[in-house]
Amino acid sequence: MRLHVLGSSGGYPVPGNPCSGFLLEAGEARIWLDAGTGTMAAVQRLVSLERLDGLVISHVHADHCVDLLTLLVALRFRREGPLRKPLWAPREVWEVLPRFLDPHGAGVLKMEEAFDFHPLADGGEADVLGIRLSCTRTAHPVETLALRAEADGAVFAYSADTGPAVDLASLARGADLFVCEATYQDAAMGAPVHLSAREAGDLARRAGVRQLALTHVWPTLDPQVSLREAREAVGEVRVDLAWAGKVFEI
Repeated sequence: MRLHVLGSSGGYPVPGNPCSGFLLEAGEARIWLDAGTGTMAAVQRLVSLERLDGLVISHVHADHCVDLLTLLVALRFRREGPLRKPLWAPREVWEVLPRFLDPHGAGVLKMEEAFDFHPLADGGEADVLGIRLSCTRTAHPVETLALRAEADGAVFAYSADTGPAVDLASLARGADLFVCEATYQDAAMGAPVHLSAREAGDLARRAGVRQLALTHVWPTLDPQVSLREAREAVGEVRVDLAWAGKVFEI
């Protein structure tokens, strides 16, 4: 497997780094994982929309899913004719996003015109174009799913957004790459709906992962501080930043 980082900015995009989004390659499959603000442009630098095989969305917050709406327009109004793509997501995504398209019940755009929906839920598993996917609900205000993807003997784990109340060590156990949110730092902690870099590092250490990549760092924080704090907690595990443009071989 190979993971391309489309963006990793926490909460809102910044120049050079869109919100959360990744392109996961496994065999011939090309999966867009999370479609945060700005990732629609980024994904097209790597793969045409026609070649994109499907999407997986962790939760309904805009910085992880809002570019589904721009993708819908691109797929629905192709000059060559509409396309539909498979979409795996919590049911809440499928229920909330249509309100942006049709708030008064008279619109013409429908999610099903561009997406073939497959619901994901806590404890669920799915075969996503040959990738074995398993899901764990996280500690976040909306239904949010951390994901474990396995293919060709490789394991990739993604925390999505989560606070420390849910321990994702089992989900990430032995992962070759663990992309974990690290919104906070020791001197800049917030509500327990996100992790700090140190908490991400401790989680990766307990899970015994091979490599940790920090994502969702708050835009006004120094990412080098996040790296230092995660490395202090993680022991011998390699730690990198999941910054836009970074490619990880899994």
